[in-house]
Amino acid sequence: MPRARLLLAVLSLSLLSAARVDAQECGPNEVTPWWPRADLTEGAERLSAADRKTIETRLTAVEALMRATTWARPRGFAVLPVFSYHEITDPTQLYSYEFVLRAMQRCSKNSEGGTPLLLTFNPSPMAWSESDRPLLDEKGDGLYLERVRTPALFGSAATYGRLQEENTTGLSVLFTRGGASPTLPVTREEYLRAMIFTLEGTNQEKVKATAAVVAKTPYERWMEEAPTRKKNNEELWAIVAQSSPARAAKMRSDMEKAELAETEKLKRTDAYERAQIGKNLAGLTALGDSYRAQIARMTPQERASAAFLAGDDLVPAGTPNAQAITRKNPAFYRAGASPLEPRAIIVHMPNAFEEHRPQQKQAYEQLDWAAIMKMVN
Repeated sequence: MPRARLLLAVLSLSLLSAARVDAQECGPNEVTPWWPRADLTEGAERLSAADRKTIETRLTAVEALMRATTWARPRGFAVLPVFSYHEITDPTQLYSYEFVLRAMQRCSKNSEGGTPLLLTFNPSPMAWSESDRPLLDEKGDGLYLERVRTPALFGSAATYGRLQEENTTGLSVLFTRGGASPTLPVTREEYLRAMIFTLEGTNQEKVKATAAVVAKTPYERWMEEAPTRKKNNEELWAIVAQSSPARAAKMRSDMEKAELAETEKLKRTDAYERAQIGKNLAGLTALGDSYRAQIARMTPQERASAAFLAGDDLVPAGTPNAQAITRKNPAFYRAGASPLEPRAIIVHMPNAFEEHRPQQKQAYEQLDWAAIMKMVN
């Protein structure tokens, strides 16, 4: 999960030092207390005291739910709770903040023990999407490739993946107020046009820029640069002639012969190079042309239908393992009375280290999912 990978990187670099530095390594069956909480709060000093209190009260309530499970008594590893929040940059939009459980293998502050749980208030669609960044359309709006949905759990609006399923990013359970959708479907035509835009830019500006670089043959570039070479050579010969006219004359003769030889060589291959450039230029739009052809073959109904991908192919809704292409629902993310209101919560349980999996599974079974759902309702 992109958000999880980002947090892991930050935590491994900066938060481990905030843990209990005098901790000794624990045995594989030793039960340990939680380490003191670490905070990721860059820019949070610009929050009002009331906003900070609201955020910390909610994250503390989440921590209490975690402490009511088997995670309260980690065995063979330490637990580092993390509160992650920041300044509010746009009060008109919902604000995201997060609780993280960090597992410290053998209770070592230098260990890589994984993150068995993240709970995010008001997450971006990136939290349940495949890529680290959205596909952008011509208007600059992000299009998201959702992870494959699985049967919804615990009354959630959507569930992605399964707990401890091999070769996946784990389980994500998304709760929203009233089951409302944070995203809107993207049509097939919108998706294909976004792909064309990514490849070619506005009015094919990327294609034109590339063509300007590769459209000339080596012979054409060589001849264009000839005046500059001649000027530089004349200056060199003049400098050498000051100390040795004979040496300068020989240098001129040798370089002019080399210039002529290179010119003749490039001229002989010019026709071949021009043919290759023609093929390369055609290839600059080949993929975009294939997307344009797809759009042209579609009926109006097909163009307006929701986009689902299986691999690289557009497929009908309901196709097994199909992934929806979506965009943010502006109405959902528009702040109401407060940008802090919890309108959505996603609980992500990445695949834990093998040693931690039994406790992660027990915690999954013991967690008060109804209480989490109540936080958004």
